[in-house]
Amino acid sequence: MRQNTALRRLAGSAAIAAMALGLSACDDPPTAVTTNVSYGCEVLSNHALIPNGTQTVESDYTVTAPQAVKPGADFEVKIVPEPYFVDGTPSDYGTVADTSQLKWRVAIPTGTTLNSQSISGWAGVGASTPTSTATDSYVEVSIPGPIPSNTTATLPTLTMNLKVTAALGSTINQRIHGTSYSAFGLSLKTKVTGTLYGTINPTFNCFPNPSPGLHPTRVSNDVNAPTITITTPADGATYPRNSALVADFSCSDGDGVGVASCVGTVADGATISTATAGTRTFTVTATDNEGKVSTKTVNYTVS
Repeated sequence: MRQNTALRRLAGSAAIAAMALGLSACDDPPTAVTTNVSYGCEVLSNHALIPNGTQTVESDYTVTAPQAVKPGADFEVKIVPEPYFVDGTPSDYGTVADTSQLKWRVAIPTGTTLNSQSISGWAGVGASTPTSTATDSYVEVSIPGPIPSNTTATLPTLTMNLKVTAALGSTINQRIHGTSYSAFGLSLKTKVTGTLYGTINPTFNCFPNPSPGLHPTRVSNDVNAPTITITTPADGATYPRNSALVADFSCSDGDGVGVASCVGTVADGATISTATAGTRTFTVTATDNEGKVSTKTVNYTVS
């Protein structure tokens, strides 16, 4: 996360790490999308002489999700947070010693029900064990900590298994939970030493504002993106310098919804330059009429 100087004045250089939200695919491999989420936060000083404040922070979420699922299907949601790091460099406003009581909430997507959830894969998060709990509308991951400053922590990966309840043709979108400071999507406490008031323990309660969709998943009977065939250049082939090389590729959607576009590094039938020696790549991207995308890349050499 990124923060401005207002936060630094209250709590030193407390930084909030970003999180990543995702779904595992049902048929095609999942796709990954990175989205920036801006949070509005209340900052509670928890000190009688220090006024409370507000703060805007940002977090990038890399969402891995299926592009399409069938009606009634089960599928996984995997939330993989970015590493968490807080700068503990002393400043005029104090030194952030650690972070504790870190919680984030992931909404159970509209059009789904939660079958199960679990967390795994954390490191460097302090002595206490992280936990996860579910409500009707979100799953909360809680890290008691404390996480020392100047330490890079691997936050837990949250896995949610969902069942589709949305109708055919609907779009399921993953989001961070939260609509207000009290109904937060992110909360944490920092310990700041060396301030004019001694040690303080400000609390941050944050919600996404606005709350973007992190990865759309279509409810469709066609759960496969188009297939791509690249004939020329051939993968692993070597072509002489200044030789004639013409792109030859195609895209097909079989019994699916149909191919909307099929775009290569150069157009199908166009000349590929071989003027310069070296290793080259050629990529084709295919999109179907529901927006599902596939890509294929081949490597070749000009010598």
